[in-house]
This record gives sequence, structure tokens and C-alpha cells, in this order.
Amino acid sequence: MKINISDIIGTPSEDSIHFEPGEAKSIQMPVEYISKIKASARENDVFILESNMPVHKHLKLESQIKFMLKWHSSNLKMGDILKQYQLEEYKKTPMSKLPSEMNQRLSYIHALITDQKYILAANPFYNATKENLHMFHKMMAYIKADGKALVAAVSRTEEAFLVQQNIMRLNESGLKEIEVSEDTAEDKSSEIKKIRVRAEDKTIFVNREDIEYIESNEGKIYINISREKFVMESTLQDAEDKLREYGFYRCHRSYIVNLHKVKEIITWSKNTYSVVIDNRDETKLPLSRQKYNEIQELLVTI
Repeated sequence: MKINISDIIGTPSEDSIHFEPGEAKSIQMPVEYISKIKASARENDVFILESNMPVHKHLKLESQIKFMLKWHSSNLKMGDILKQYQLEEYKKTPMSKLPSEMNQRLSYIHALITDQKYILAANPFYNATKENLHMFHKMMAYIKADGKALVAAVSRTEEAFLVQQNIMRLNESGLKEIEVSEDTAEDKSSEIKKIRVRAEDKTIFVNREDIEYIESNEGKIYINISREKFVMESTLQDAEDKLREYGFYRCHRSYIVNLHKVKEIITWSKNTYSVVIDNRDETKLPLSRQKYNEIQELLVTI
């Protein structure tokens, strides 16, 4: 089973998200893409795992699970489920009073019980506790062994790594694998076309052309890509020196903009200007007055 990327990003693409039996995939994407992939999944008979799954609030937890087991004709045992997911003390609790952490755990159980072979986990780690992360992995191991296919669609790169080490990113350019290195002393020759950044305890490589802008904030340098920030182990001056020849411009003392991502320049007053990024939020970066004429000349030649 597959979902065409063109249906998600709204532009032509030959890429597809494939649901492979017995395998799990992890894809980072903007929140609005997650909504679209959910809509497409519903049309293709894919089970959607969400943290806030709908429940019968008047039922007790035990009755809710019993209903799910019967609905999906599952052979799993109630006692085993309650024990494995540490829900025994809540079995008589009405669903309306069940703590959110346990409700999230129940959504993982629902994916475990379902008779559907394809599962889309849509932002499954929202407000997840450390214990629930273990529960998710327990569920994932079971459904993979059962020959089901899981695709996790998350909005943050850090959460994508919670599923597995090899992850992908979906943006307006299509679907791409994210390069990862466990060695922070990676040969700098790998940075010719890609920029090395940090995501939690992982070193990843991002494509130069995907960068929207770079900013300095509270002593750290951040690369901004599709609403995500990544720490760049550099100074803003070093980043400017390294990226200037590739169309990056220091528009302000705290910002470097990718000129290929500039949509327009706005004049607010005689001495106040902004650079508008061509993204969904139309992010506005400050533009220094002395840079106003220079950036316009550069944009003409880009």
C-alpha cells in the first residue's frame, strides 16, 4: 500500500510513502502535511493511531478494551494487555476519568488490537512520558512481528528518531532520507553540499537548499527549516563565510537569509524593512537599513 506524495504536497512528485509489511518507517513533516496524510490514509483503509483516540466515556477501561477486542475479533487476552501496559489499577476507572497518559497508552493498545494491516501513527508522542515511549516501542515490536506495516508521521525531527535511527523528511521538495552520523567529528568534506547540525544527541546533515534562514539567539546559532530549528556548531560569521557563495546573505546582525527563499521585501517606514520568506508562515526577518539596496541587487541576479 502506498500514499502518493503529490497528494500531500500539492505539486507533482514521483515519490510515495510505502507501507511495508513487518516494517516501521519514520517521517518528519510539517503539521499540515500530517493532516493531509491522515485524510489520504482514511481513504485507503489505514488505521490511524492518535494520542487522543475517541472512546466511550461512560465505559470503564476494562469494558472499553473488551469492546475493542470484540470489534476487531482479536485473540489477545484482556489480562495480558492490562499487565503488559501497566493498566491493572485503572481497569475499573471510567474513561471520562482516565488520566491522559493512560488514554495515550490505550491508543497504542488499539493499534495492537486492530485487524487492519496498515497503521499510520500521527504525532503519537504528543506529551508522551518516558514510560509511554517504552509502551510505544513494545507495541511497535509486536505489530511488526505480526506482519503489520507502521508509518510514523511526526512534526519534529527529535521525535522521528524515537521510532528508529533511519528517518526521512517530507517537505515541499518531496521525500528525502536524512543523513545521520553518530560521530560528531565527521570529515568536513561531507559539508560541501550539506550542513552538519544537531538534533538532540544525533548529528544530522541537512541540504543547503532546504535552509530558509540562520539566526543567532542567546549565544547559539540555529538553522531554520520548515518550522524546525537545529543547532549549528558554528558562529554566525563562520556560517556567513561558508555559505555566502551559495546565495546566503547577512540581512541583519543576527540573521542570514537564503536568497533563494526570499518572497518579497516590505518597507514598513523610512528606516524599517523586513525580508519575507517564501514559506507557509511567510516568516519576516529584519533587514538592516544599509542592506536594503544591496539585497535587492543580489535578488535580481539570483
